[in-house]
Amino acid sequence: MHLLLTANPLTMGNSFGYYTGIFSTAVTASVNPTATMAVLAALGAIENASVYSPDSAFFNSIADSLNSIPVVNAAAGLPIANPYAAVFLTLVAAIMIILHSFAESKIVSQATVDKLEKLAGWVGITALSLMPLLTNEEVQKTASKSKNAGLSVIKQASSSSGTAWYIWVLGIGTLIVASVVYCLCYDCVDSIGTICAAVPVKGLNFIEQIIKALIHAGMILLGLTFPYLSFILSCLIALLGILLFRILKRITFYYKEVYIRPVLHRLFAKDKAVAPIHKKTPRRIRKLYPGTTNTIPAFVFKGFGKLPVRSVLWIVIENDKVHMAVNKAFRAPKLIDADEILSSNKDAAVCVHRRFYELNTPDKKLDIVISRINSDTIYKIASGFGVPLKDNKQESASGEIVY
Repeated sequence: MHLLLTANPLTMGNSFGYYTGIFSTAVTASVNPTATMAVLAALGAIENASVYSPDSAFFNSIADSLNSIPVVNAAAGLPIANPYAAVFLTLVAAIMIILHSFAESKIVSQATVDKLEKLAGWVGITALSLMPLLTNEEVQKTASKSKNAGLSVIKQASSSSGTAWYIWVLGIGTLIVASVVYCLCYDCVDSIGTICAAVPVKGLNFIEQIIKALIHAGMILLGLTFPYLSFILSCLIALLGILLFRILKRITFYYKEVYIRPVLHRLFAKDKAVAPIHKKTPRRIRKLYPGTTNTIPAFVFKGFGKLPVRSVLWIVIENDKVHMAVNKAFRAPKLIDADEILSSNKDAAVCVHRRFYELNTPDKKLDIVISRINSDTIYKIASGFGVPLKDNKQESASGEIVY
């Protein structure tokens, strides 16, 4: 990595300003990683204007005005800080926005391309966080030969050849915190896009992309003009992401399992049998029923007390007997007596809808939704519960629209 240094030694105050910028960049990247990388590449290329456009008074004047922003200064040392990478990443960001603007392409990309996008954003944040720790005297000598190209934020505060201890603490600490926050916030934003793709409303993903673009652009501008205000806003967004993470993951798992997974199976694995043991079956539940032959996630709407709507209820088939359990974080799974539930709901039946199955009662006091991906085991589930399997073309008890 081509790193260059500022002329002034880094103090504790300067390092704090730099790493608050890294944190803000991580939160901004979680909204749109490819667009953030494109912006960093463009800003880095402008910072390196003395190399790529030495005769351009316009770009050199912009570079001079951006020198006071530590993270932008550091971006000039990234491998992507050149006009060619900036143009390429901008095209990639535009393609990603187009892919995410349509429900069909979002359904496919969330299982493939989005994972690469998430990784790319994290790599950029990691590079910016570790740059101060990789500086040395040899690089410092190289720095003095150029005006703007790759101005890094960091020179050790002491006169020794090693990086100051507080830079290591701040650098590693910021990387850990920024990585966690980035992953949590990215998953929240991605979950919203996935839910929009699964909900049968035309143009919802396009509206979501417009809102994302406005938020992302606002965060970029705020980071450039008012860095510390950007840090405060980023902290608030990070806190919101942490609070919403589990809720959005629960809702997203429902939509992925019930609406998206059957579509992906028809498109890419039509002739392949569905795995009898769901890959996300909690380990505690597998150990609880060692003779398990099938595990199926069902989603609670009514009839199970205080369980939140769309909570996962694991249906376990063991030796033709059906069990129900709810996984609890840091606690043993909560076992649910199926006989007790069904004895108080004697008119229960498994109803067949076009998009899902539903174990419910006519009075709507019991309602569980099961994905159509489990077509091969739905008869086992119905017979294990001792309830009939009915064809029902009406709206489900959960209020979900049936097509």
